[in-house]
Amino acid sequence: MTPIQKLIREVLLQLGNSTEAQYYLDHYKKSNQVKFAVVKVGGNVIETELEQLAQSLSLLTHLGLTPIVLHGAGPQLDKEIAKQNIVVNKLDGLRVTDDKTLQIIQPVIKQVHDKLISALDAVDISTMSIFNEVFVCDYLDQEKYGHVGEIKQVNLDKINQAIANKQVPIISCLRVDDNGQVMNINADIAIRKLVWESKPAKVLFVTPTGGLLNENNQLISAVQLINQYEDLMSQPWLHSGMKLKIQQIYQLLKPMPRKLSVSITSASELAKELFTHKGKGTFVSMGEHVNNHSLMGTAVKLQLKSLLESTFKKKLKKGFFNNVDLKSLIISESGQAAALVTKGHNGVAYLNKFAVTPLAQGQGLGKSIWQQMLLSYPKVYWRSRINNQINAWYYKQADCSYKKGGWVVFSCGMSLQDSMDCMEHGARVEDSWQEVL
Repeated sequence: MTPIQKLIREVLLQLGNSTEAQYYLDHYKKSNQVKFAVVKVGGNVIETELEQLAQSLSLLTHLGLTPIVLHGAGPQLDKEIAKQNIVVNKLDGLRVTDDKTLQIIQPVIKQVHDKLISALDAVDISTMSIFNEVFVCDYLDQEKYGHVGEIKQVNLDKINQAIANKQVPIISCLRVDDNGQVMNINADIAIRKLVWESKPAKVLFVTPTGGLLNENNQLISAVQLINQYEDLMSQPWLHSGMKLKIQQIYQLLKPMPRKLSVSITSASELAKELFTHKGKGTFVSMGEHVNNHSLMGTAVKLQLKSLLESTFKKKLKKGFFNNVDLKSLIISESGQAAALVTKGHNGVAYLNKFAVTPLAQGQGLGKSIWQQMLLSYPKVYWRSRINNQINAWYYKQADCSYKKGGWVVFSCGMSLQDSMDCMEHGARVEDSWQEVL
């Protein structure tokens, strides 16, 4: 077994589910109209995680997937600018580029560019260097930002040539105009323009954090921008470069087909983010609108029945919907995630059924449904089988819980006495399943 074959075997084994991996591999390969992926690599990743990055990209290329790689060089530029006693000045998340800074930028970015190519060459990845020939720019605002370019056009000729030759195009965020004037381009802005023109199946941001972190430095697994963007932008812990990154991702995805998504992940976990439902990073999509039904017609009932039975691998008892005292059905556009809320003890909302497909879990649909449910029903209780794998997540959502028989019953938003009364009722609810499918 060659070193490359061994690498591929080891990484695929780490994914844990070969069926999931094959699903995504087929998905990325099936269309001849789109390129596989645009990968944006931060300069800090090249500085500290270059070996892991090279191995992950090697896996992709040896699976027959050719990414477009666009890189930054932020930390390297900061270091060299500081070394020459020039003040680092950033405004609106952009590097202000005066004449002195500009003299440093091109050689430093070239050094980072060559370092990345050398690392990929070392793991047998065929590359094409495209240093400053992709973006056509004018000044963004010369008085305010200096020599920072605003992209007017993207030239895909060399990128298309590289992919046709199964070479990975390596692109920097620079542009030299016809007069030889160098312009610096923000990498997050550059990737937006590049994606719009190249129309890939997937977009990846490779960062040291491995994803978007909340105020407690915990990884946010998925973001649905339709439902969460405004709330995210108002959070005090989201600021500086990461806030700009989310803004740029929102602008990137907004005009694109809904199937396009962005993953923020680490160099070492890139394969897991690409080839598993749960992923290993932050999955960002525009998402789906969530519908709230106070009545259920036949079509909606059939859609919900299909989701419930396929998710729980059981069959609902005949007449189940006839006995539902409905408050509302909160369901995603695609029907991949739903919360069935019925009238419970003393009229309190009872979460009768909560179902999310594995694919929708990784896309954050379940979280969107849950948040919508809590907006409508801040007081709610529910139950789950004692061996349900999702119970660890349920415990985090609940204020109170207790076990009775084969159930764990949960509640949130209520006083202790009301919680106990509702949970006692929840434990006695008749089972709605009749058999395993």
